[in-house]
Amino acid sequence: MQKKVGEKMKKLKESTKIIIGMVIGLILSTASYVVAENLIDSKDVIYEDNSNLVANNVQDAIDGTCSKIDTRLSDIEDKLYTVKNLAISRGYEPTTNELAYTGVSITLPAKSYCSITGGAGYYSHIPLRVSLNSNSTSSNSTLSYSDYSSPQVTDGASINSTTYSVYTENAMTIYLWVKYSYNVNPASKLESLYITGFCATKYK
Repeated sequence: MQKKVGEKMKKLKESTKIIIGMVIGLILSTASYVVAENLIDSKDVIYEDNSNLVANNVQDAIDGTCSKIDTRLSDIEDKLYTVKNLAISRGYEPTTNELAYTGVSITLPAKSYCSITGGAGYYSHIPLRVSLNSNSTSSNSTLSYSDYSSPQVTDGASINSTTYSVYTENAMTIYLWVKYSYNVNPASKLESLYITGFCATKYK
């Protein structure tokens, strides 16, 4: 008798578990259905336009914000410049007392704001004129020059120089011309020449 009662109780517990499982499953499936039924499309959510996005729902506001960010980034890029330092130097032995191209030149990039300085050092010959030209064969292509009667001392070095600033639509090459007080001197040394400066080039 007790054995039969025990078996019935066991079956009742198993049945109860099954029923409880079914009830829980039914509740969960109903909840999922309710959530799915109540998801709201972003276009159906009203948006109060306080940022001049011309939008009256959330989706249009998101799209408008992304568009505004793209436009602002583009505007920023249009105002960005890449700055590059320029420098070239070499030794030079004068062979004349006339203004002459020294073999020192530098090319400036297009669409750039540039400022460069051409300099001529003094050891044995005084640089009487330092000139930056747009041509390597004609002394009449002067862009900037300085005349001297004696060497100028800058930072402990005797250097005469001239500076030229320009905005370049196209790439351009600048040539250093110098007029030295030439004299034949077996002990004369090479003179130092240089062009240094920088260019700020548009990012785009």
